[in-house]
Amino acid sequence: MSRFLLSFSLLFLLIASSHVAESANDTYAASVAPLLNENPSKNEKLGVVVKSLTTGETIFEHNPDKMYIPASNEKIITSVSALSLLGKDYRFKTEFYSGGGISNGVLHGGLYIKGYGDPTLSQEHIGYIVFQLKQRGVKEIRGQLIVDDSYFEDTRYAKGWKKEWRDDFYSPAISALSLNYNIIELKVYASKPGSSPAIKIEPKGSNIQIINKAVTSSKKGALKTTWQNNQTIILSGRVKPKATVTLKIPVIDPTLFTGNVIKSAIEEAGIKVSGPVVSDKVPRWANIIYTHYSAPLPSIITEYNKNSVNIIGENIMKTLGAQYKGIPGSWDKGSVVISEFLNEVGIKNGFKVVDGSGLSLLNRVSAETLTDILSYAYKNTLISSDFLLSLPVAGVDGTLKKRFRQSDIQGRVKAKTGYLKNVRALSGYIFTKKGDVLVFSILSNGFGWKTKEFQNDLLAQLIECCQNSNAVNLELN
Repeated sequence: MSRFLLSFSLLFLLIASSHVAESANDTYAASVAPLLNENPSKNEKLGVVVKSLTTGETIFEHNPDKMYIPASNEKIITSVSALSLLGKDYRFKTEFYSGGGISNGVLHGGLYIKGYGDPTLSQEHIGYIVFQLKQRGVKEIRGQLIVDDSYFEDTRYAKGWKKEWRDDFYSPAISALSLNYNIIELKVYASKPGSSPAIKIEPKGSNIQIINKAVTSSKKGALKTTWQNNQTIILSGRVKPKATVTLKIPVIDPTLFTGNVIKSAIEEAGIKVSGPVVSDKVPRWANIIYTHYSAPLPSIITEYNKNSVNIIGENIMKTLGAQYKGIPGSWDKGSVVISEFLNEVGIKNGFKVVDGSGLSLLNRVSAETLTDILSYAYKNTLISSDFLLSLPVAGVDGTLKKRFRQSDIQGRVKAKTGYLKNVRALSGYIFTKKGDVLVFSILSNGFGWKTKEFQNDLLAQLIECCQNSNAVNLELN
C-alpha cells in the first residue's frame, strides 16, 4: 500500500471532495482517491468504473457516463454481441460451385468461389480445398475462376478510418472473400552494395507484382512500398547489407488476391485452369460441389481478442448485418444489429458503434456501458466461459503477455487492451485475493503516458479488494 501511495504522490493529488459510503472499506476508498490528476482539464479525459460482481455495487467511478473513443475495447462489444447472436456453434463458410458439371475429370463452366465473410481462411486451408476438388475427380477446370464477394457491401474501409492507415497491416481492406487476413509478406534480402535486393512474396501465386527500385546500401534510409495500382507495388528505399527485412502489406483487392492464390494452388496440384480469375456473382444454375467451414466462433473470438486482430471484428460486424438485416452485410447494418442487441439486454445508451474492431475514430462508449456489457457477459452462462477464455491474461498471454509479470496482478486480471494515438483503454475482470470478482473499465482520451501507470497502480490496489465483499461508492467531482 505504501509503495503505491509513494508512487502516485509524484503524479496525483487529491483534488475533490469524496462521498464515501460507510463500510469496512473506507481505508481502501481513501487510498484510491489520490489517483486523479490535479488538473481538472486532464480529469475530463479519463473515465473509470469499477464494480463488484459479487455485490453488484460500485466500488469506484470517475466520469462514468462520459463517452470516449474506446480503440480496441470496442472488441468487447463486438465479441459479446457475436457470441450472443450468432452462437457458439456458428462457423463461417466459403462455397465452391461448378458453372456446369463435372464429367470425365473436366469441370465445365468455370469454378465459382463465394465468400461468406470467413476472416480466418488461410494458406493452411487451401491444400485441403484442392484435395476436395481432386476427390471429386476434377483434373481440369474449363473456364474462368470466378470469385464472388457479394455477401458484403463493396465498401472496403469503415467510416472514421484514417486514409494513411491503409498501408498498415492492422487495417486491411474488408471483403466477404479473404485470405491470410488480406495481407502479403514481402521478404527483402540484401545483395551486394549498390545492387537491388532479392525479393520474395508470400503467399505465392497472388496477382501482386513488385517493381523493385530498392537498393542495398549502408546509408540511412528505410524501405518503402507504394501502390501503383490495385495489383502493382513499387518497392523503394534502402536495405542494409546482410539484412533481411519482412514487410507486411495489406492488399487493395482482397477478392481477386484470394482467387489468384487459390488458382495457383489448384494448378500446382496438377489441375489445369483454362481461364483467368474474375469477379462476378454465382449464377442460380451453378452446382455447389464443396463447402469449407471455419473453426467454431469461440475459437475465432479468442484469436480476435487475445491478439487484437482487427479484420475479424469487421467481418463479424458485416456478418451480423447480413444475418439480421439482409444481404449485403454492411457496417451500418451491423451497427444497428449491435445497438438493438444492447438495448434488448438493458443497455440503452452510452455507446456509438461504427466499426467492429475499434479502429474508427467515430466509435464512442462510456466506462459505465462497458462494465455493464462485461457484467452481462460474465453472468450469461451461454457465453461466459467462451468470452472470458478469449481475453488476454495479465502477464501470461495475448496483448497483456508482457505486462504485470512477476506481480500480484499476474494471472488475476483478464482484460482487453486498447490503443490508438491519444487513446488508451483497459477493461475486463479482476479476481481479487479475497475472492471477489470485479469488473472494470478505464478509458482515456488525451491523458497521455500517465494512463498506463494509472492502470497499473489502480489494478494493484484492486487486487486487494474487497474486505467482506462490501463495495464502496466513491464519487469524485
